[in-house]
Amino acid sequence: MMKRRLRLSAAVAWALVGRGVSEASPASAEPPPHGAPAAPFAVDTSADAAFGKAATPSAAVVDGHAIPLASVIAICLRRNRAHIVDLMVQNYVVDRECQRRGIVVREDAISARVADLRSAVAPQTLELVVMARRSTMEKVRAAFRREIARVQLVANQVPPPRMARCRAIVIPYCPPGVPESVAGVKCSEAQASAEIKTMQTRIREGADFSVFAARYPQPGNGNSRGDLGVLYPGKRDTDPALIDAALAPGGGGTPVPVKTGNTYCLLQTVSTRATHPKNEDAAYAAALSRYVEAQAQFLAPKFVIDLIGKSHITFATDAELNPMDGASPAHAAAVVDGHPIPANEVVAACLTESGRRVTDILVQNFVVDQECERRGIRVSPAEIDRRVDNLKRVLAPHTIEEGLQSRHMTLTALRSDFKQDIERVRLVEDGVKPVKMTHCRLILIPFHPSGESVSTRGAARTETEAGKAIGDIQRRVEDGKDFGLLAAEYAATDDSARGDAGVLYPGMHDIDTAVLEAGLSLGKGQVYPDPIRTSEAYCLVQAVSTSADHGPDEDAVYAEAGNQYKEQQAQTLIPAAILELLKKSKVVYVIQP
Repeated sequence: MMKRRLRLSAAVAWALVGRGVSEASPASAEPPPHGAPAAPFAVDTSADAAFGKAATPSAAVVDGHAIPLASVIAICLRRNRAHIVDLMVQNYVVDRECQRRGIVVREDAISARVADLRSAVAPQTLELVVMARRSTMEKVRAAFRREIARVQLVANQVPPPRMARCRAIVIPYCPPGVPESVAGVKCSEAQASAEIKTMQTRIREGADFSVFAARYPQPGNGNSRGDLGVLYPGKRDTDPALIDAALAPGGGGTPVPVKTGNTYCLLQTVSTRATHPKNEDAAYAAALSRYVEAQAQFLAPKFVIDLIGKSHITFATDAELNPMDGASPAHAAAVVDGHPIPANEVVAACLTESGRRVTDILVQNFVVDQECERRGIRVSPAEIDRRVDNLKRVLAPHTIEEGLQSRHMTLTALRSDFKQDIERVRLVEDGVKPVKMTHCRLILIPFHPSGESVSTRGAARTETEAGKAIGDIQRRVEDGKDFGLLAAEYAATDDSARGDAGVLYPGMHDIDTAVLEAGLSLGKGQVYPDPIRTSEAYCLVQAVSTSADHGPDEDAVYAEAGNQYKEQQAQTLIPAAILELLKKSKVVYVIQP
C-alpha cells in the first residue's frame, strides 16, 4: 500500500495523450475532485462476471494471437482507477456519516428523481437507456440516494433566504432596430413603459391587479393571473431583475415597475416567507427545499473533502491490483479507516467503463504490428527518441517523469504508443500524393488593433502606419532591393533568420491561411505582388525555392516538411486502412460490448 501522490495539473497530463493505448477521452482522462456528485448512470461496480473472467487468459483472439486480459486490465486501471476509487471512497464516507447522524433517504424521494429522469429521456424507456450505459436501475437509485443524502448532510449549513410570493403584469416590447415581424410584437419600449405606469397608478387608486394581469397573460401561464410563485435568490428560469425587486428590503404590496430584457413588468408582492398565510405553507416549503438543494451543490463537495481529510486512507498500486508475475491481487483497492474498498469491484468497474474500448485498441495495435512485419516496416529507436525529446520540450518546465506519473504510465508504454503512431503513418504514406511545397521568406510589419494599447500588443504601429510601411518596403523590393536583406532589417528578433518562414505545404498549421496560399502560389525567386493583411500584421512573401526547384543544400528541410505533410494527411487515411486489416483478420472477443 502507498499514500496517493498529488496529481499533476491537467495541462501537463493532457500533453501525454497519444493515439495508441494511452488515448483517453476528456470525460475519463482526468479524475474528478473529491466531493464530485455521483452520476445517475454510475458504472456497475458489483463483483460481476467481468472480474470473474480475470483467470481467463484472453480479452480477445486475433488470428490465433491472444490479447491478454491482464494487459487490458492494466490499461483500464491506469485510465479509470483513480476516479472510480475516489467515488467509492466518497460514497463510503457519505454513507458512514449518514449512518452516524441517522439520516435516511426516503424511497419516495428517490422514486420522484427516477420519475423525473424517466420523463427527461422520453420517448426512450429509462430501462433501455440505463442498460445502454451498462448500469442497472438499482445503481441509478443508489446514485440518487447518495445525491439526496449529500444535500441532507449540508442542509443545516444553508441559511434561510428572503423569499416572496409575487405576481406580475408583463408587457413585451419590440427592441429598437428590430423589425416587428422578427420580434413578434408591435408595442414600442416607450409604449410598454407608459402602459405599465398607467396601470400602476390605477392599481394604487383601487383597481384590481388580477384584472390587468388577465389582459397580459404570460406564455404558458395564461390562467395564473400573473402568479410567479415563490421567488428566492438564484431561482431558475426567473429574470434576476424580478428577483432583486421582489426581495428588496422594504418591498410590500405596492406594485413596482421592473424592466427585464425586452419587457416591462409591474411586480406585486403578495406575501413573504415571514408573513404568508397558512395556506401558502406548502408553496414556501417547496421553494425552500429547492433553494437548499441548489445551495447544497456548492457546499457538499467541500463537506465530503473534509470527511475524507479526517479519514486515514491507503491506496493499492496498479501493480498490486493486477500483478503480472502471477502473484495474488490485492484484496482492497483502498482502505478507509479499516474499511476495504473491494479490489474486485474496482477492477470490474474499470473493465465496464473502458474494457471493450481498450481491447479494440489492442486488437488494432496487433493487426498494425502484424502488417508492418509482413511489409518489412521498421521503426528505429532514434525515431521514437525524437518524439520523446519533443514531448519533453512541450512539457517544460515540468518533467516527463511528472507527466507520466500523473497518467499512471511508464516510459516504456509511452514509447510503444509513439511506435504505433509512426507505424500507422508508414502503412498509409504511399497513399499520400506529393504536393508542391515552397520555402518562403516573410517581411512582417505588426500593428496593434484599434482600441488596444501599444504596450498590450507589443506593436509600435497602428494599422494605418503598418500599411504605409509595408507599401514603402514593397516599392524598395520593386526597385531591386534584396528581399532577404530587407527581411533581416525588419526581423523582430534574430536578424540572421532573414525572415525565414521555412518550407510551407498545403494544410500547414500555425500560419495564416492567406500567407500560406500566397507562398504556395509562387515560383522560385518570385515575390507575391500584393501585401497580405493578417489579423495582426501586414506582410510580403517571397519564394526562396520550391520542392521542384531547389538545391541539394535544401534537401533535408524539404524532406522534413514532406514527412510532416505525410503524417498530417495520413491521419485521414489510417482509420480506413485499419478497418481493412481487421476485415482480413479473424477476431473473437471475450470481453463483450
